[in-house]
Amino acid sequence: MLTKMLRLCGLVICALFAGQVWADTCNMKDYGTLPVDMLGGQPTTMIKINGTDTRFILRTGAMFSVMSKSTVSSLGLSLLPVPGGVHMSSAEGNWAVHSTRVKDFGLLGTTYHDVGFMVGGSDMGYGMLGANLLDVSDVEIDLAHGKVSLFSSEGCDDSPLAYWVKGRDYYVADIKPLAHPNEPLNKTNDLRTFLDVVVNGKRLRALLDSGAPVTALSRDAAERIGIDLNGPDVRANVSPRVGAKPIKTWTVNIDSFSIGNETIQHSQMQVADETFGDRQISMLLGVDFLLAHRMYIANRQEKVYFTYNGGRVSALSAAPGDSDKADTATPGDDKGAAPKSASDYALAGEAHLSRGEPKVAIADLDEAIRLAPDQASYYFARAKAHAVDHQRDAVLADLDKSISLDPKNVDALLMRAEVHLANMDSTAAATDVAAATPLLTTGSAQARLTAGLDIQLEQPAEALPLLDDWIRSHDNDPMLGSTLSERCWARALSNQMLDDALTDCRKAIGRDGEKPAYLNSLGMVQLRLRHYPESIKAYQQTITLLPRYGWAHYGLGLAQIQNGQANAGNAELATARMINPQLQARAEKYGLTAATP
Repeated sequence: MLTKMLRLCGLVICALFAGQVWADTCNMKDYGTLPVDMLGGQPTTMIKINGTDTRFILRTGAMFSVMSKSTVSSLGLSLLPVPGGVHMSSAEGNWAVHSTRVKDFGLLGTTYHDVGFMVGGSDMGYGMLGANLLDVSDVEIDLAHGKVSLFSSEGCDDSPLAYWVKGRDYYVADIKPLAHPNEPLNKTNDLRTFLDVVVNGKRLRALLDSGAPVTALSRDAAERIGIDLNGPDVRANVSPRVGAKPIKTWTVNIDSFSIGNETIQHSQMQVADETFGDRQISMLLGVDFLLAHRMYIANRQEKVYFTYNGGRVSALSAAPGDSDKADTATPGDDKGAAPKSASDYALAGEAHLSRGEPKVAIADLDEAIRLAPDQASYYFARAKAHAVDHQRDAVLADLDKSISLDPKNVDALLMRAEVHLANMDSTAAATDVAAATPLLTTGSAQARLTAGLDIQLEQPAEALPLLDDWIRSHDNDPMLGSTLSERCWARALSNQMLDDALTDCRKAIGRDGEKPAYLNSLGMVQLRLRHYPESIKAYQQTITLLPRYGWAHYGLGLAQIQNGQANAGNAELATARMINPQLQARAEKYGLTAATP
């Protein structure tokens, strides 16, 4: 199966590295550097798809380069079948595989022809360049300074390749290929980078994944090495993910954590209630680790060389005063390379923000803006840092400036709409949503977010075309269940296509189980259909799971009144008003009253 998928992806990237003749000594050939922008904690770069500049995520943890169906559609590419109905799995879920081919693929100033991509998985907002493209050569990753470079090395088997440091002021770790059934144990078939790590004295296998926002252990691995997830110092949480369902996580204390000859003492780490696509993988080394290090992946040697860039090695480690202190001091300290230009400061700010250091990020972005006050992206980046630092007025001021410089920045418009909604200014929020909507890519993550804002702005009918397009292009996405429930809710509020709404709710529950939001949507559509006993049942189930769900109490009250249970219904309406005094007025805008449910 793996060999079949490698043939399917056929990127013919070997042409990129052909034609170089080396002497007997160690020679390194620099094929070029991809400039990296950290967007939403993801390292991204610009490539060309059929002549169009297109942003892609650089994801070392993806075996193949992938586009979502909505990305394929927005780029005008064709969706092609894959013989045999192939499915793949990842941290985001299981998904059916399609393919597409790019006539002209531009990378590092060179155009390649008839390049294949897999199609499927979650919509991360951008396509992904995976290991089958990035790791066919050696790779240098320096996210803190905004670059990923591709190299070839010949005659260097016994040479250390941390070329940016003198002597042995670096760390090194061996690459440990993952075992695949019926495949040889080497990097020929799976080009991703796997490393042995030692956590609290126990050896585990880790995947270097630039698409993971934080370094994380799987729950199974954490329990195997004796971490008590119910311990007094453990913090439980539910963590959102881009393009995937939220998951349960825990923040745990780690006594020691070693990679090669680097050891980090007394840090904190996330434990995630999931597997990472393959049960052999116990840990993801994420963006936080990569931002703290400069790394050279010597694929020919099957070694990784790395030095310390500065900052926290784990984004979850405590940093008193929001400083940039690391978990431990390490060799190869590169902090002497201070930012000099506006772009340097902006990159440093994005790096600090990705590590959860908003105050340091703001200071860097202040300097970037001082040096280049006309760059919309710098104000937008600082707005995101202010948001993490809970400075709502500063967020709004920076968004205003960013949008004045770049009125078609959809992300900035939608972020400002969310801020306006938080400030109870629905008129301003609606203006931003209206400005963003014509700029949306059909079926994109931005379109799904806009639909949610439309519903919050009490215009659910406006959300329906956006949700229709998203669902049509994400038929097996991990977020499909929640989006079906959202469309069920929008249809019920707008009192249209109720039979289809009922189907949506039942499909959502069938996919993901009886979640409170899904049951609440089901209760509303059953109420609209005048199926009062079924509505009462759904709302009672919702309240059992989430007792202070105002809409569920309000809908239950209406259903009970219509079902001849006036006293119980009026009590529920009173409870709803107590939970949310504005709820009744909102409901009445949709005609949801005791007289006309």
